[in-house]
Amino acid sequence: MLKRCYILSKLNTFTYKSQRYVNTKVPFDINETDDQYKGINTMYSDMFSQSLSNTNTKDDNTDISRETNPLSECDKLNKEFQDLFQVDNTCLSGKELEHKVTSPGRFILKSLSNNPYYNLALEDYVFRKTPVSKEISHDVFPNHRLLFYINKKCAVIGKNQTVWQEVYLSELQEQSYELLRRLSGGGAVIHDLGNVNYSFITSRNEFHSSFFNELIVKWLHSYDETLPVTLNKRSDILFDGKKCGGSAFKIAQGKAYHHGTMLVNSDLGNFHGLLKAKDIPGIKWDSPSVDSVRSNVSNISLKSTDNFMDICIDGFRTDFKGANHHEIPVYFCNEDITINDEINSSMNTLKDDKWKYFNGPKFDVAFLDKQVFISCEKGIITKCNIAGLEGKAFKTLWEDKKVYRNIYQNKF
Repeated sequence: MLKRCYILSKLNTFTYKSQRYVNTKVPFDINETDDQYKGINTMYSDMFSQSLSNTNTKDDNTDISRETNPLSECDKLNKEFQDLFQVDNTCLSGKELEHKVTSPGRFILKSLSNNPYYNLALEDYVFRKTPVSKEISHDVFPNHRLLFYINKKCAVIGKNQTVWQEVYLSELQEQSYELLRRLSGGGAVIHDLGNVNYSFITSRNEFHSSFFNELIVKWLHSYDETLPVTLNKRSDILFDGKKCGGSAFKIAQGKAYHHGTMLVNSDLGNFHGLLKAKDIPGIKWDSPSVDSVRSNVSNISLKSTDNFMDICIDGFRTDFKGANHHEIPVYFCNEDITINDEINSSMNTLKDDKWKYFNGPKFDVAFLDKQVFISCEKGIITKCNIAGLEGKAFKTLWEDKKVYRNIYQNKF
């Protein structure tokens, strides 16, 4: 029997249109923390490498500038359907987004933007603005939210990680991958247009780390019981024994979110050589930076990224409809229309070199074969056995080709 086509779900988009209002301005503070739960705020800690080195293992004929994969037949049919019936995924205005997020009730939000700066800022905004009440602490949380977004090529590290310990900056630049530091903790991950990012927001009381990925596996099996999808002990989603979905969690302000990724049609060949192995001969790190553990990965066998999102949307609507059986709405947003001062401020922070390179934990690094020892704090060298380097930005060492050759020996 043929599986239900994604096209049918697009009929529902006619019900998602909403009126637009004038945008409002709201002050923003990104420095909110919850130290009590710092240990659990980890991000994608097992993701995206089979055997990482500084060697580029891609075939010479690989088109590294490619960001999109060929459209599947289902994608083509979807586009023809939308063109024929003029289906319009009307985006919320900034004012409408504020109203939806701060009001009680469950909803699903799909970003139509591929800008990672916007999507990460949007995710943070929705989480921080979702209401929670102590009066409902012992009841089922009424304000669950599910967010989807897809980023263009980028590498994303955690708030509490060291850039140079996690990624090969030269490889990222060569292949036109953007570098971002999240506003939340955890490990490093690679995104492209074949990788769906999802965020499930719930209350602190209801949270447990395997809950949402268990639901995703259940929904995938309901869609196709033959899919070889399982969970491992870390609650990562596996496809035929290889990792296709990584996860992380954050708890703060009485709320929690589980955010993760699903590899659907990512160009995995281009991921090699972007993230660093934990141990590189000749270099020793001493740092409290969150480790990123690498795993063998695979795309899941689905028609498209939209196919995965539709499976989750159907499952979410079924399992979270509540006693009143009201249909959970789906809203759309993008960076041109669904914007406000808080999201803009967060985007500007994410783009700033000061945030990317001059944050993270202090660290010591030793280049053993050159007998070079460096201590760094907030991106600035505080101690070094090479005269003249103290007080300089560690970032400039990588950019200074002469120092780069003498110290790094192509290991960075």
